[in-house]
Amino acid sequence: APTPSAGSAENVYLLSYGFNQDYSCFVCGTTAGFRVYRLEKVEEVVRRENSAAFHRRSVVLVSMLNQTAHFAMVTVSDEDPSTGGFNKVLLWNEKYKKFAGELRAKTEVKGVTWRRDIIVMACEYFTYVYTADNFRILLHLTTNANPKGLCAIAAASEPWILCIPGQSMGSVRVQVGQDDRATHVFEAHQSAVAAFTLNASGSLIATASEKGTVVKVFQRSDGQLLYRLRRSARPASIACLTFRHDDRFLAVSSSSFTVHIFKLDPATARQQGDDRSGEMSPSNASPALGPAADPHDLPSRGDSFTEHHRGGVNPIATTLQNVVTQLASQAAAVPAVRGVMPNYFVDLRSFAQFRIPDVDSNGQPSVDARSREARIHGPQLAFHKTDSRLFILHYNGMLYECSFRLDHDPSMGTQDCGFVGATTWFATRPDFKLQGPNARVQTVAGGVEEDDPDGEEWQLL
Repeated sequence: APTPSAGSAENVYLLSYGFNQDYSCFVCGTTAGFRVYRLEKVEEVVRRENSAAFHRRSVVLVSMLNQTAHFAMVTVSDEDPSTGGFNKVLLWNEKYKKFAGELRAKTEVKGVTWRRDIIVMACEYFTYVYTADNFRILLHLTTNANPKGLCAIAAASEPWILCIPGQSMGSVRVQVGQDDRATHVFEAHQSAVAAFTLNASGSLIATASEKGTVVKVFQRSDGQLLYRLRRSARPASIACLTFRHDDRFLAVSSSSFTVHIFKLDPATARQQGDDRSGEMSPSNASPALGPAADPHDLPSRGDSFTEHHRGGVNPIATTLQNVVTQLASQAAAVPAVRGVMPNYFVDLRSFAQFRIPDVDSNGQPSVDARSREARIHGPQLAFHKTDSRLFILHYNGMLYECSFRLDHDPSMGTQDCGFVGATTWFATRPDFKLQGPNARVQTVAGGVEEDDPDGEEWQLL
């Protein structure tokens, strides 16, 4: 979609979006600039579109630094290509309403992320690490093909911890600060890595391959596999992996219509760790590696051979799925049996799942606000800071909120998340404004006759 000019009535489309480091805000790049929102009581706080600095300029990628006024972005200008471009990262200071610096690459920038001490710029075969204060290059790292620009930083680690693809297919490189002594590479998947994330402390890494049927969680310090999480038997493109703040749950979104929540039970991690790599390291920086909250929790029985289709479920397939999964769960509890069973039967199933409304069985929404050039592969996820709730940021312009029960018994199967609410945060028409929590909606009289005192109020849309 072309970038609208200043004052243009052309529609505005999404190019990228994502949450900041503490999941308090989210930001989106559009065909006319960028916008910033607060997550709690959803509110638009910044809209920088069609202004002087963003005249006929699209924001292809954008990353927000915590809750500050600093943004790293890749922009494309229709009128003056020299002011932006796919091979350049621009740093925007919202306080002064101007660009404060830039980083250049020889090839197209595929991904950008940062924290207060470093900026990471990912190209398809190289990843660059710069200091955030004076933009001095620290590292120039070679990777395997990385068309999605995968790069992840631990938000609260000391020193900084960076996760990028390794040089061989399916491998992951963990860079711990500038010193290579604590850096290591491990093989996560046999096929290419399609998604990964670090928890805040940098003690856990979650990864997914291009197939998207299984998500793995590794111990960062030595690459030990802790969990194999079965999303589905059907392949899908993984869009987002997100740890909860206490590391006891992991949320997964993909190109399908289902969002999965997995429970990371330390007792299960020990079982899988004992099967594959011996005893676990005693240095555990994550509650997911510490004492189990409930040692009697069993793997849940989420989707198996088939996923539930909207509009009804085949009862025979459902019965077969439950019986097979229950028998597999019981057999997997016996170490002698678990060692010879296929991975499919011993993988952990989702603890809870949420089916996104207004999306068909192929993952296609009824409304799609993305541009044709968008770098959005699916919904982005964020756990609530205190409650057992999950936010789903979708490219159809909706922000969904669902809840799940912490006391759910996994032996009863996968629980369906409760629908809490939905907010329209984005629409393609340029004059769209998000209604704040205290916004007064304009109404008109709806009586039989004009100025009828008994008529109900009609809301103007």
